[in-house]
Amino acid sequence: MTSILIVEDEALIAADLRTRLERMGYEVVGAAGDGREALKLIAEKRPDLVLMDIVLRGKIDGIEAASRVRELMVPVVFLTAYSDPETIGRARRAGAYGYLLKPYDDRKLRAAVETALRRYRADVRDILKVHETAVRGPVPGVLIVEDEAIIAADLKQKLENAGFRVLGVEDTGEGAIAAASELEPDVVIMDVYLRGEMDGIEAARRIQERYGIPVIYLTAYSDNATLSRILESEPYGYLLKPLNTEQLQAEIEVVLENLRTTEDYSRRVREVLVTKAEEMKIEKTGIFFVSSVITALAVYGFITGSMTWLMYTLFIPTVYSLLHLAFSFGEPEKPSSSAMPMVSIIVPANNEENTIEGCVETLSALDYHFNGERNYEIIVVNDGSTDRTGEILEGLLRKHRHLKAVTRKAPFAFNGRVMPSMMVSPLPRGIL
Repeated sequence: MTSILIVEDEALIAADLRTRLERMGYEVVGAAGDGREALKLIAEKRPDLVLMDIVLRGKIDGIEAASRVRELMVPVVFLTAYSDPETIGRARRAGAYGYLLKPYDDRKLRAAVETALRRYRADVRDILKVHETAVRGPVPGVLIVEDEAIIAADLKQKLENAGFRVLGVEDTGEGAIAAASELEPDVVIMDVYLRGEMDGIEAARRIQERYGIPVIYLTAYSDNATLSRILESEPYGYLLKPLNTEQLQAEIEVVLENLRTTEDYSRRVREVLVTKAEEMKIEKTGIFFVSSVITALAVYGFITGSMTWLMYTLFIPTVYSLLHLAFSFGEPEKPSSSAMPMVSIIVPANNEENTIEGCVETLSALDYHFNGERNYEIIVVNDGSTDRTGEILEGLLRKHRHLKAVTRKAPFAFNGRVMPSMMVSPLPRGIL
C-alpha cells in the first residue's frame, strides 16, 4: 500500500485530507504541523510521497523542508493556496513533483498523487540513463495539442499571459509528434482525445520516448480507465479542466525545474561512477608495479641463490595478485543490446533502522535487467549497528533474492560474517 505523509498546520484540513486519502486506498503514516516535525517524520517513516503545505508553523516552511529532504529522494507535492510568482519560484527550486492549488476536489488530488508517484518511480528507474540536456531559452516554449479550437485559443492566451512562448497548436497526435520534432518545445500540453487515429496518450508516449520532452496532460477525464492509461505513459503532469492560469503556470514551472534537477542528479551520479572507475584503474596500476618489483627481486634471489624465507613469503601472494590483475585490468564491459555487466551495489549501514528499508526498496526499483532477469545485486554492510537495522535486514533478505547482507562488528576490521544462506559471491565485472 502506498504510504503518504501529510504536512499541514491546520488540524481540520489535515484531518479531512487524511480521511480523503484513506478513502482512496492510501496509507497515511503520519501528519506534521511544522517544518522541523516534518523533517523528523520523513526521516523516520520514509513515506512514498509527502503532501506538503507551504505555510507552516515555526521557522521552517514547507518549501525549505522540501529542499532539505531532496537528497533523501522522497517525492513532494505542494498543496497550497498561494500562487504568487515569488512562492511559485521558490517551490520550483525545491524540486517538487507537483503543485496543487487549494481548493481541490478528490479527482484532482488523486491525479496529482498518482502522477507524482509514477513520475518519481520512472526517474529512479532511469537514473543511470544518459540524458541529452536540452538547451532551454530564458522563456520556456510550449506546444499545445488540443482538438477544440476555442479551448486551444483560451489556453494559448493563458500561457502567454503567464509569460510562456506558445510555439504552435496541433489537433492530432501525428501532428503533435511532427511539431515536437521540428519546434523542440520545452514542454507539451496534451489533451487526451484528439482528431485522427492517434490519441493524446499514444502521442505523449512517443514524444517522451523519442525526444525526451516532458508532457503535461490537460483533460476533463479522470475515470479509472483513462487515469490508468495516462499513468502508463509516465507523464510529468496531469491537470483537470477547468483550471486557472495560476495552476497552469505553477505546474509547468515545477515540471521544468524537476526535469532539470533530475538531469543534473543523473549526470552527477555518472560522473561519480566514471571517477571511481578511474581511481580503481590507478590503484590497479600501482599494485601492478609494486608486485612486479617484488616479483623481480624474488626471481633475482632465486637465480643467485640468495633468496630468503621472507622473499618466499612475499613471492606467493605477489604472483596471485599479478594473475588477478591480469584478468581484471581491462576495460569494464559497457551495456549494449547483447551484453550488460553484472553490477553489485554496496550500501554501508550503521544504525539505519529508519532508512535502510526505504533505501533497499528504492534500489530494488531500478530497471536494470538482462534477458528478463535482474542484472544487479545489493549488498548491505551492517557495520556494527546497535538498533533494529539487523532485524529489518533479516525481513528484507526473505523478501528480495537479489539482496545480500554482511554484518561487521566494530571495532574489528574485516571480522565480518555473512548472514545464513546468503553467501556473497565474488563481485563480477562492475561495482557501484
